[in-house]
Amino acid sequence: MPVQNLKYCEYFDVNEKYFPCIDESAINSGAAWDTTYPHQTFVDLLTLTEKMLSGNTNRSIWIHGAYGTGKSQCAYTLKKLLEVPENEVRAYWDKFEPLKKNPVLLEKLIGHKAQGIVTAYRYASGSITTPQQLFFAVQESIKKALDTNKVSYKGENSLKESVIAWLEDPIHNQFMNALLQKPKWMSTFSQSSADEIINTLKKSNDVSSLMDNIFGLAAEEGITALDLSADSLRDWIVDIIDKNNIKLVLIWDEFSDYFRQNSTSLGEFQKIVSICQEKPFYFVIVTHPLSSLAKEYDSGDKTNPWSVVQQRFDKVEITLPDNIAFDLIGHAFSVKPAAKASWVQMTGDLNSYVTNARNAVIKAANISGENVMRDILPIHPIAALVLKNIASAFQSNQRSMFDFIKTPKDMDVKAFQWFIQNTSPLSDRPFLTVDMLWDFFYEKGKDYLSSDIKLILDTFPQQTQLNDKEKVVLQTILIMQSIDQRLGGALPILKPTDQNLSYAFEGDTGELESPCKSIAKALVKKGILIENPIADGKKVYSAAVLAGDSAKIEAFKKDIREKQGTTAKLVSEGAAVATALSLPPALKLRYALDLESGKLPVVTMSDFKKAMDALKNKDVDWHFYAVLALAKTDEEAQSFRTLVKKTIADPAYKNIAIIDALSTPLGLEAFEQYVDYSAMSMYYNGNNGQQSKENAKKAKDVLERDWKERIHDGQFIVFTYANQDGEKATGAGAVQTILQTIVLNRFKHVQDFTKGLSETQLKLTTPKPVAKYGMGVMEIKGLIAGCEKSVLGKFWGKKEYWKDESLAGEHIVIIKKSVDKMIEDAFKSSGKISIGEIYDYLETTFGFSVCNLSAFITGFLLKEYSTEPYRSMDAEGHRDSMTPDKLSEMIGNYIGKSPKSTYIVSLTEEEKAFYELTENAWNITANTCSSPQQAGTLVLSKMRDLSYPVWCLEDVDTTGVFDLVKLYIKLVQSKGDEAHDVANEIGKIAIQRPSSAQNLKALLTLDNCKKGMHIFLERFEGGKLLNVAKEIGADDSVMTDIKKLFSVQYSALWIGSTGEDEIRKLITEYEVVKSTNILLNVTAHSKDAAFKEWRETLKFIGFSCESVKAKKPALDKFFYSLLRIANYEDMLPEHVKSFLDEMTNHMADIRGILNNPLSVFMDIYAPYLEGFTEAECEEIKNSITSEMFTVSSTASNATVKKAAEDYRKNQVKSQLYKLWNDKTGGSKNPRVWSEKHRTPILCCMKDTQYIAAKKVFATLNSSTQSEADIKEALEFLQKADFFDDIASADYRDECFAKHIIGDYTSLISDMNAVRDALESTGISAYEWNDNPSIRSKVDSMANAEYNAGGSDKVVDIIESMDDAELKKWLTDIVRKDMGLGIKIIINKEE
Repeated sequence: MPVQNLKYCEYFDVNEKYFPCIDESAINSGAAWDTTYPHQTFVDLLTLTEKMLSGNTNRSIWIHGAYGTGKSQCAYTLKKLLEVPENEVRAYWDKFEPLKKNPVLLEKLIGHKAQGIVTAYRYASGSITTPQQLFFAVQESIKKALDTNKVSYKGENSLKESVIAWLEDPIHNQFMNALLQKPKWMSTFSQSSADEIINTLKKSNDVSSLMDNIFGLAAEEGITALDLSADSLRDWIVDIIDKNNIKLVLIWDEFSDYFRQNSTSLGEFQKIVSICQEKPFYFVIVTHPLSSLAKEYDSGDKTNPWSVVQQRFDKVEITLPDNIAFDLIGHAFSVKPAAKASWVQMTGDLNSYVTNARNAVIKAANISGENVMRDILPIHPIAALVLKNIASAFQSNQRSMFDFIKTPKDMDVKAFQWFIQNTSPLSDRPFLTVDMLWDFFYEKGKDYLSSDIKLILDTFPQQTQLNDKEKVVLQTILIMQSIDQRLGGALPILKPTDQNLSYAFEGDTGELESPCKSIAKALVKKGILIENPIADGKKVYSAAVLAGDSAKIEAFKKDIREKQGTTAKLVSEGAAVATALSLPPALKLRYALDLESGKLPVVTMSDFKKAMDALKNKDVDWHFYAVLALAKTDEEAQSFRTLVKKTIADPAYKNIAIIDALSTPLGLEAFEQYVDYSAMSMYYNGNNGQQSKENAKKAKDVLERDWKERIHDGQFIVFTYANQDGEKATGAGAVQTILQTIVLNRFKHVQDFTKGLSETQLKLTTPKPVAKYGMGVMEIKGLIAGCEKSVLGKFWGKKEYWKDESLAGEHIVIIKKSVDKMIEDAFKSSGKISIGEIYDYLETTFGFSVCNLSAFITGFLLKEYSTEPYRSMDAEGHRDSMTPDKLSEMIGNYIGKSPKSTYIVSLTEEEKAFYELTENAWNITANTCSSPQQAGTLVLSKMRDLSYPVWCLEDVDTTGVFDLVKLYIKLVQSKGDEAHDVANEIGKIAIQRPSSAQNLKALLTLDNCKKGMHIFLERFEGGKLLNVAKEIGADDSVMTDIKKLFSVQYSALWIGSTGEDEIRKLITEYEVVKSTNILLNVTAHSKDAAFKEWRETLKFIGFSCESVKAKKPALDKFFYSLLRIANYEDMLPEHVKSFLDEMTNHMADIRGILNNPLSVFMDIYAPYLEGFTEAECEEIKNSITSEMFTVSSTASNATVKKAAEDYRKNQVKSQLYKLWNDKTGGSKNPRVWSEKHRTPILCCMKDTQYIAAKKVFATLNSSTQSEADIKEALEFLQKADFFDDIASADYRDECFAKHIIGDYTSLISDMNAVRDALESTGISAYEWNDNPSIRSKVDSMANAEYNAGGSDKVVDIIESMDDAELKKWLTDIVRKDMGLGIKIIINKEE
């Protein structure tokens, strides 16, 4: 027997040459072919092949079959039989009994091989969406086979002549030269021109590589004339067959996708297939079952393309009988030589465990070999039968038994190789049972399950309360139910009945073999499963949630077909199909309605006319309009195309291109996929959100991924009014070329299609900085970098490039000259031109689009207008200097659709003189005055720098330039045209009096302004300001205050009278200072200092402003002003004037209040001060720490009331603590007394005093007490008689012993030791009396003493008594001591 821990993988391997599916990768890896078992359908294939090669049928062969049946293996084996040497064919024939019985077939096949057969092989057709792609793929595959078989002549002559003839046409020759300049083709071709290609084709013997390159270029660039056609490919194949005297067999596996994607264009395919009617070229195709491919067509119509194509083939369906399938699994297991004996014994034991299941499967699958089932161990017989039929549950070739066997152990999939790595023959569950298929079948495969099967299996994850065994049984039942449903009940053994469940778990000894049926019954009781009766009184288990669900899903499908089945609805749901053309940035910019997504308007037959009418009325300018026409079915496509042709003939739609993608309809099969997924999404909505989302995404993918990709690679016809017959195009790239041509036909100078432009450059994001980059004034960085080379390479950095005759024909030069002429004409007419006018001209005449590139080129075209002698002007007439920044802002604003007009203007002589004078006289940096208004702003700033108003210069002007000063004052006060007129007037004076600049500059100094101001102040109102300043000691600061007065932002705009008013305000401020000094007896020198003195006085005045105003109504305005000052509120000039008036008019009354604030305090708050002496009232007033003046009357009343109450309370409180202090010898409170004497004071109180004393002591200990509590405590202490007692140490010890130590005094005699111990607890002595922790501590100390000898004393007492005496004594004690009595009762019960 084997060692227990050996896993199955120690006994055998999965044969490395056993492949689950055949594809190019498997073939290249050396997949075995001679192990293919020749079952009947494969023998039928060989028989048909012989007839085909003999030429008796004039047909090729069509191999079809379900996934997992081995059709690809059969096709691959056929390929090998046709190409390997004769001896290998005979060796294969001799290996298998079914072939040995047919020697005639062998000899015929060998005879055909002797005549020369070249076999080509190709896998997958998903990328073939056009006839040209098909032709190219056929040619490529045949050419590869010719190379492999070293066939010398490869048909070059039959193709190159047509290529030479096309290239020799002058227009085509020039076009090819242009293409060869593209980097891609430059690196692909060794030739640099069309003529060199022609020369090579004519003179070289081997042109196969060159021809491949030419066909590749033609396919990618959409040159249909150079593409292979059915006729040219036929000629090439016939040429090869005739010249080499061979037969050609092309085997194309996985050809199903070709039919799905080219269902409307099978005619070209038929032409290739029909070659076999005249020459031995045989096109053998391998597909899914025919029934799955024919959904698009009416099976009764024998004239439809599908029926006609089928007539070109002899068809053979590959099926895989169950017994053969099990043989194939067995052949995949390679037992290790050293383990053979052990494995034979082990499989014998395992086989005996599943006798009933094995026999049932052998009967159901018609298996004759006695060892077939043994050879597939450790796969359980029922699991093997499920595996054989597993592919039926999937929508396409996603899962088969071969995949399950071969899936590597390290792929995170619990398939067969994972099982044998983790399971031993002696494991609790040694068989790979049905439930062990779950991970492979559902967890990793659910995305590919057909909707009805997924519905069943989705039941499992919804159950969250199952134990492990219930999970296993449920998984098994659900898988069996799924396969049985897909097989239509064809294998009764797979129905999940009690009997079949027993088969499925047979051999699961000790785990599930016996309880599986009862577990299933329990799942029925839980409502997870139901039992449905079938024939012979049996019942079959099924998922409970499915009762009625299929009908519900079908209802959803019906609803979707009815409500969402129109092409318009589908296009709306799959909005991304609008991007199927994958427009490059330049075409997105020109055609897409939404630049970000690049979508074109998608039209269907139902909304076509409405969409066209909406577009025909849109502005054309630089934009172009196109629609993408789509259909759901071929029939709709035909009708729609007729409508398109009729509509495009109407000149009303001449600006719209119709891109007909009707050759690539969605198709009924794809529509049904969409319906399935959508219905499942609706079914799961509300009960399984994740499943609902996943199915909704798959439904969307049918439209936005699959259909979109087919459209992109498909056939198009572009209809325009100019070309009503339409221009055919293959693939989106060819459509893009046509759309670009439409743009260039209208605007031949546009630069959008320059190579290398990025998507960001062809969007509008930052037009202002991009336009500035175009002016070449700084290093180009960021998104526009590179355009100076790719777009403006010949002109960038070249001065007056438009005057170079050699560049006269260049696009940029043509545009530049046209724009300059337009600007020149505008200057002559009005001296200005708007940016909008310039850009509109570029847009309508040259097709400039709204993007960063256009802003860049516009900046480049206008850079000569970005400096002197040009200026800018806005819509209101305000002028500014013209700089690159300003011009780029103007360009950017307009392109960005700013509605305001801006202009480029030029300067007059007066304007130049004005700017020169202004910049010189006012010391302004040269060339910074851009407009009269902006010059006024700069002058205003200079006026402020002079500190004093410039109108005071009149008294010190000795050169007669004060008239200019007055004009500048007027300038800074003017706007728009008025400012422009003032500037012109100044300019005229500057021209007439050349010395004005120098004289004005000499006058405009700080010293002159200061002198002028002083002269003015000496005569202003008799020198009043200077006199008051002297009285308040402000002589030295008066000029500083004047300067401050005129430092406000707009003081330079004041006229003389305004300045005089401001000086009067300063005089008022000085008068306020003077009055403040008198009233407060202070020496303030400024308004701020005076207000500070008032605030300091008011802080301690002791009454509320609101209250005093009520008492002194005549002073209401005065106190109002004081309140503003106290609250730091702004004192405006009118407030300051009012304050001065009040102080002047009520000087005596104000002084009376300020000199005696206590009497005012007592008068206002008399109701709260009754009974208090004046001295006590003063104490109360002084006790108030909060500021009273600024609060309300109510708040101040409350403050005074509380202060008075606190004063009274503090009088009683002081009396209370003084009494306690006197009585207790100086202690602060009861807590401190207790801690001092190490005795809780409460234990010293008599019982009659205890409650009252405790409350009083609490009051004394507290920091916050009510007046009532204080009075109550004082009264208690005044009557108390315990002070003498507690002063006695003996009395304190006696109380301590009684209340703290208690009954333990007989054990504990040292009270100070107890006190020491209790202090160590950290609990205040005041709290010892009733603290549980203290009681525990005393108990602990007593217990220690009792255990240290106290108990011996008790024993001695007991032993000294006789029984009667002891009994009587004990009885007396327990009558008095309840505690002891309770202990006796408890101990007796125990």
